[in-house]
Amino acid sequence: MFNKIARFELRYQLTGPVFLSMTALFFALSFGSVAIDQLQLAGGGQVHRNAGPSIARSYAILTLFLMFVTTAFVANVVIRDDETGFWPIVRSTRIRKFDYVIGRFTGAFAAAMIASLMIPLGGWLGSQMPWVDPDVIGPTIPLHYIGGYCVVMLPSLFATAAVFFAVATTTRSMLYSYLGVIVFLVAYFALLGLVANRPPLAAALSYVEPFGMVAVDRTTRFWTAAQSNIRTPVFAEALLVNRAIWTGIGVLALSFAYLRFDFARNGPSERRAPRRTGKAATSAKLPLIVKRLPPARPDVAGWSRLFERSRFEMLMVLRSPAFLILVLLGVLNAGAAALTAGEMHGMPPRPLTFNMIGVLRNTFGIIPLIIAIYYAGELVWRDRQNRIDEIIDATSLPNWAYMVPKTLAVTTVLLASLLASIVPVALIQLIRGGGDFVVGEYVAWYLLPKTVDMVILAILAVFVQALSPGKYVGWAIMVGYLVLNFALEGLGLTYPLYRYGATLPLQLSDMNGDQIGGPGSWWLRLYWGAFAGALAVLAHLLWRRGTDVRLASRLRRVPARLRGIPGMILVACGIVAGASGAWIHRNIDVLNRQPPQAEVERDMADFERRYGRYHAVAQPSLTTVRLAIDLHPRERRMVTRGRYGFVNDTGAPVASLYLTGLTADYDIAQASVPGATLVLNDPRLHMKIFRFATPLAPGATGELRFVTVRAQRGFRANGEDISLVRNGTSVLSHAFLPQFGINPIRYVEDWKARKRLGLPPLPPMAPLGDRPSMGRNSFGGAVWVMSDITITTDATQVAVAPGRRIAERVANGRRTTRYASTAPILSFFSVQSADYAVARRQSGSIALEVYHHPKHRYNVELMLRAMQATLAYGQRAFGPYQFDHARVVEFPGYTPGAVAFAGTVPVSEAMGFIADTRDRRRVDFVTYVMAHEMAHQYWGHQLAAADQKGASMLIETMAQYTALMVMKQLHGEGEVRRFLKYEMDEYLVGRARDTGIEPPLDRVERQSHIYYNKGAVAMYLLQDRLGEDRVNAMLRGIVASRRFKGAPYPNSLLLANGLRRLARTRAERELVDDLTDRVTLWDLRTTLAKTRPVGNGRWETVLTIAASKSHLDPKGVERPAALADTIEVGLFTAPPDAAGFSARNILVIRRIPVHTGLQQVTFVTTGMPTFGGVDPYTKYIDRDGADNAVEVRQ
Repeated sequence: MFNKIARFELRYQLTGPVFLSMTALFFALSFGSVAIDQLQLAGGGQVHRNAGPSIARSYAILTLFLMFVTTAFVANVVIRDDETGFWPIVRSTRIRKFDYVIGRFTGAFAAAMIASLMIPLGGWLGSQMPWVDPDVIGPTIPLHYIGGYCVVMLPSLFATAAVFFAVATTTRSMLYSYLGVIVFLVAYFALLGLVANRPPLAAALSYVEPFGMVAVDRTTRFWTAAQSNIRTPVFAEALLVNRAIWTGIGVLALSFAYLRFDFARNGPSERRAPRRTGKAATSAKLPLIVKRLPPARPDVAGWSRLFERSRFEMLMVLRSPAFLILVLLGVLNAGAAALTAGEMHGMPPRPLTFNMIGVLRNTFGIIPLIIAIYYAGELVWRDRQNRIDEIIDATSLPNWAYMVPKTLAVTTVLLASLLASIVPVALIQLIRGGGDFVVGEYVAWYLLPKTVDMVILAILAVFVQALSPGKYVGWAIMVGYLVLNFALEGLGLTYPLYRYGATLPLQLSDMNGDQIGGPGSWWLRLYWGAFAGALAVLAHLLWRRGTDVRLASRLRRVPARLRGIPGMILVACGIVAGASGAWIHRNIDVLNRQPPQAEVERDMADFERRYGRYHAVAQPSLTTVRLAIDLHPRERRMVTRGRYGFVNDTGAPVASLYLTGLTADYDIAQASVPGATLVLNDPRLHMKIFRFATPLAPGATGELRFVTVRAQRGFRANGEDISLVRNGTSVLSHAFLPQFGINPIRYVEDWKARKRLGLPPLPPMAPLGDRPSMGRNSFGGAVWVMSDITITTDATQVAVAPGRRIAERVANGRRTTRYASTAPILSFFSVQSADYAVARRQSGSIALEVYHHPKHRYNVELMLRAMQATLAYGQRAFGPYQFDHARVVEFPGYTPGAVAFAGTVPVSEAMGFIADTRDRRRVDFVTYVMAHEMAHQYWGHQLAAADQKGASMLIETMAQYTALMVMKQLHGEGEVRRFLKYEMDEYLVGRARDTGIEPPLDRVERQSHIYYNKGAVAMYLLQDRLGEDRVNAMLRGIVASRRFKGAPYPNSLLLANGLRRLARTRAERELVDDLTDRVTLWDLRTTLAKTRPVGNGRWETVLTIAASKSHLDPKGVERPAALADTIEVGLFTAPPDAAGFSARNILVIRRIPVHTGLQQVTFVTTGMPTFGGVDPYTKYIDRDGADNAVEVRQ
């Protein structure tokens, strides 16, 4: 009987529409994820889309979506017989409980398995398509597909199917089964968010996370692209244990369902019985009989009907358990996200309102969507579902009394859910403190816009339900609409006048409010609100009433119903939609036309083809920059009149001057060069060529006069100008000034796009030691100049530019400030303007200033301290500082980050100004950022590197080194060790994601994980071994010899050779080469640590150490290398990586010779150690630093 029931259930599911549609959908998703670039789920870079980790990740992701399908299959089997009335017949047979319950589950689960097989089939077929770039697809390895399906997907399918089968068995409700899925998903994503920045918790989670995604990610996080393309993670210990745990959970859930199922049950479930009893008791009451009914007054009853019907509909939803559960889930998810959102190096931001609104928009958005779609169907179809529609339809209620109250009910419920979502976030703000709580911002930036957005969607859902033949069809259409919207967004088809309910991307800032995306979004809400009003009228006209509810019959009645107020409303909606649409079109298509990405790439390709041949043509160098900037922040307009002084320092006559604009955000309105003629003007590609009447002789000088205009009128559909804004303008020089020569920054960089456009691969960065490239620096050819900049802005704002402030005056509502440099600066700088408060501190002869938003004074003193400490360290270690001022300037947090310019450091509000630094146990990330950027006043703004491989080692790595030394001086080595742990992990993860063969540090190109993260680890270890004072003396000599020098610019060999000269032993020379000239990985492990008392309070401890080293060969293959070094080994009374670890926890630490293989080290200490190991502070680049130190056992 078991087999017959299982086969019956399988046949039933295989012939159903759900199975057919889902198999097609998941086949298409899997096929598209491999065959279509825009739908890619995993892979990327040099990791193939059909590599083992890519397949495992994509299967884990798709299993999330499959969960809804498996629930539909398995939950339905225990509910279907109740709904069809077949249950009493089944109960009267001799079918055994096991055969019925487990047999039905087996058949339904088999159908889910067959549907899931479309995923590997679709992925494999996608990899065989002829249009797929062969560079992104590797050889077909069956083990990757079979292992991914059997180990990653199948256990998750079984576990989730069994869990939700148990939910359905217990509740006897499809609604509660799907609510269970939503609860599961919300809890899942909240858990992922909580552990995202906590590696120890993530390691534990890899064993219990239900889909195996964390285990796959942690297994492969340090794999290189070459390793990922040949390995599979499915046999990793963490993943196998995880799969065993969830298979066991599935068995337990299925057993629970079997035990919970009552085969002798008859009548309503226990959950529904009291409700039905209550209804029966109510219906048994005698009606109230009166002699005469009150007089009917239909002419004045309209508002009463509207109020009562709306109240009734609202209460029906608000009292619904599903509504309460959905809102509670959303609230919990938003609260969990608010606890950890925006952390940097484990440091959270302060709970400011604009930041909390961003959390809400990202985490709570799905809940109102579900409410709007679900309850639109429930309210529209409730009367017919309860079979009272004919009674209600026979009343004197007008048609609007059906549709309007239901729409108002959904609107009110959406507003209530959004209000509820604010509660946990507001509580977190109040509990954590240190921020602000601005009710007006919650209302203006979250509550009102989200309510309007959801109402527009709810009206569409009501309209769809009014037209569709059934509730489930209407739901399916709305879900399809949402999926289509997401797909169109993924494909880049985001034109807002065509996508129903579309708004502009909103970016919030304390400095600039909702200017980016806010105004344009309200115009779009007016536009789509008019459409929604029209749909509401149509829903009213097409409302089902009476017995003839065929769509054709209802359509025939529309013209008659359209007369009067409905027609007037429809016309009004059309007028509003037309007028607002015309205004939006003017803004996004006429005033601010944004070309599609394909057109942008085509223009870049044309620029390279036409003008790339001039790249190597030598150009004069700037000597002076004089600017008069007329800035109008509220109009978002910037007009710059300037003069460049230049000299021909090329050593040969210059015949032509090539003038370009590096971005399309500004126009070179005027340009003239005395003694030269404009021979080419290409406004589309922002290129001008001047030809000298007589070639400019070597040593001769000249002048360029120009006017540039940068402006945004109105709003854009995308690509809003986030640099030129109402409050917080921060514009880089290359984004409003003309440039000499051809800069490759104008070229297409993405290798896939270059291939598609018929461009050859970009030439690699010039090799280390290349002579021609030493004639230009790595700052895009910027040269040392003297500047004189005058900025005029609104009187309420303060303008900042490089140089000493010479003069300032306020007149006619405008503030004019002049800045002039007293030392050479690179022709690469920025200007700022905002309503700033200024904090000042004097450090010797240097005036330190922090320009900040008046509300953001939280970390200003910390920044001033870091600036003072860094400049003091720099003057002591590297030489004199070149200015009498140092400024940090805040700009809106649309992009996180900080950039160092000469004497000025613009810092995003999201980077350090709103970081919550009150918990001293956390890494002091603000001080680190300030120290790094101030260090660039030496490394970058006194010494510039040649534009060749290794340039970033001389600039960014040295800024990292300086920041670490300042951190050590301010906080001690313990703080630095915690920071280095982060740097090590970032390097190892970065090298795993790298798209090519990893270069050594002294030949690094654009790999930030090498010059930032590896560079920090390498330099800290080298100063530890070679001596900080000796390293600094060498660096001081480098800065002194190259200060403000032009071509030929120095390269990384200057630094690497200097470090080699400091090496005193062969081991130290080998270490310098390993860290700078080779790609080296160490594997240092303590395999055993045993201790025993030897009397007089002394303990003898024996550590067994396993050590090895490997180098990366030119083909990217790791090769074993001999290890012979002196490495720290120590014993401690606490874990060396613990937050409270200090010098008192050190029993002994000693640098001893360590060689390849196993060796034992014996220590005798006066106290009992609890931890011990080799390289306990993880100073060497080790893939798994967790096994360096282990617990000591007796």
